[in-house]
Amino acid sequence: MSTSELLKKVRKIEIKTKGLSNHIFSGEYHTAFKGKGMAFSEVRGYQPGDDVRSIDWNVTAIHSILLPDYSVMTFGTFGITEKENKDLRENKKITISDGSKLERDGGSHQWTGHDVNSGIDFDIWNINQGHSGDAHQLFKKPVVMDAFCSVVRVLDLDRVFILGGNKNIDAKQPDTQNATMIYNVKKKTFEISKNLNFKRWYGSIVRTGDDKLVMMGGEDVVTEEKSTVPEIIDLNKIDDGWKVLNKANSNDLFGDKDADEWNYPRAFLASDGNIVGISYNKIWVMDKSDGYRVKKTGEIPLVKGGISKIIEHKNPNINQEHDQKLKLLTIGSAVGSTNSAVMIEKDKVIVFGGKQIGAEYSPSNKVFSIDFSDSNYPKIEELESMPYARSNGNATILPTGQIFLNGGHAFNDLEFSNFTPEIYDPKNQTSVELSNSYFRRNYHSTSLLLPDGTILTAGGDVWNAEIFYPPYLFTKDWNNKTILAKRPEILNLDKNINRGKLIIKTSSSENINKVTLISTGSTTHAQGSESKFRTLQFFKLKNNQLSIEIPENSNEIQNGTYMLFVVNNSGVPSQGKIVNIN
Repeated sequence: MSTSELLKKVRKIEIKTKGLSNHIFSGEYHTAFKGKGMAFSEVRGYQPGDDVRSIDWNVTAIHSILLPDYSVMTFGTFGITEKENKDLRENKKITISDGSKLERDGGSHQWTGHDVNSGIDFDIWNINQGHSGDAHQLFKKPVVMDAFCSVVRVLDLDRVFILGGNKNIDAKQPDTQNATMIYNVKKKTFEISKNLNFKRWYGSIVRTGDDKLVMMGGEDVVTEEKSTVPEIIDLNKIDDGWKVLNKANSNDLFGDKDADEWNYPRAFLASDGNIVGISYNKIWVMDKSDGYRVKKTGEIPLVKGGISKIIEHKNPNINQEHDQKLKLLTIGSAVGSTNSAVMIEKDKVIVFGGKQIGAEYSPSNKVFSIDFSDSNYPKIEELESMPYARSNGNATILPTGQIFLNGGHAFNDLEFSNFTPEIYDPKNQTSVELSNSYFRRNYHSTSLLLPDGTILTAGGDVWNAEIFYPPYLFTKDWNNKTILAKRPEILNLDKNINRGKLIIKTSSSENINKVTLISTGSTTHAQGSESKFRTLQFFKLKNNQLSIEIPENSNEIQNGTYMLFVVNNSGVPSQGKIVNIN
């Protein structure tokens, strides 16, 4: 074949490829791509970041935190290997490596014979080292504190604050439910910090625009006394300790035992500097100008749930005992401590699912938007419902602004666990079902956005993890084969950035249509610690540079760590860069 004939054939291929590129599916959620939670041998060879289902986690990921050094901290309970987990499923009763005896409680998939409520061991997973045991570092009881059901906030590039939690399982150890500790990211050390004034098992925190932390909710796990009084600490003067906010005292909003309002209240910072949130179905505001005096400002409607239809929900990749009919519930209230809530753009909170207290009530598939632009008079709007009811499900903000919804259950029984993730678009109020997960992720599960745009799902009642690959990571080649989509790149970005104008260089600025900022994740119990997303204004400059505007108002974007992404015209995000806003 002559050179000219060969070039003609190459030209034909080039033309065909260009034609196909006009129909890229990446990021279009009406696509055939449903995303995957598996290793992709058909796409490429194994790489760090592929499949983590075979990992023998050192601890159950009841808590998952993305650290500023691109590693993941998990903690929550004692260690158990994948083999031990399998033996427990098959034999119902086993003895694990440390001599503890575990017994499965009938079909409830809970364990007795060992106090699992122990957040005393911490696992640090170095993402870049893959999934071998060498990628994990286990810290065995670094301090005298049980962080089970605590709350976590990454403060900056160096410090992670862990606050409250459970009573120590060792009766000889002091009760540390009001304890706090700081993990130093660079030194990899744990140190006890200033005690809280109240015991706060299942509490919540919000970082203010002037660098303070406000903590609310929670209870004493032993006496069940509710912590109705919020408290505050200055992050620049931690040694001064926590101050009580007496004006914010509210039994109605933080203490009602019957309504579970004390249990991880969903709380956020509004752009006016006030703290806003949801306790069960009650919407409230804490007025900063008046000592954070708290008052009720609205309610999410309570609707008795019921079963609308029953669908077949088969998953060949899981234990046969899980292959049950899934009750799909289309009514029910998006309330309680089992819903999920995230802040999308300025002052807008989206609430997914949840369940009213009581056996007569069903989990919900409802979605609500709450606009806190005027925090004293929030606007509540019911959006298009999810296809599936989710109680104890997880909501994870994606670089595109859509929400990844995973796990939870659709009835008052783990038999009806939800294995079908979905991506919900709050702008268009549409939802697209994705490929099934392999394991149930219910109560005590986590979901965490990783810098490469994948989602780590872990915890629940299994000692393992999965990584989900969203549709925006894939496209089709000229032969209609699924391949990884070409991603834009951020080529230069300092770890510490200031507010105002920021210049960054990309691999190609021409096809960039969105720059987004997402708070680094800290998730537990169906909630993220003040999960927040913002689309940033930007202008295209010469030499593939972008001029980005970081909001000057620190109430809109508080100081702290975030992931910054650029997204191209096809909806494909770059690798996220972790930055600290000062």
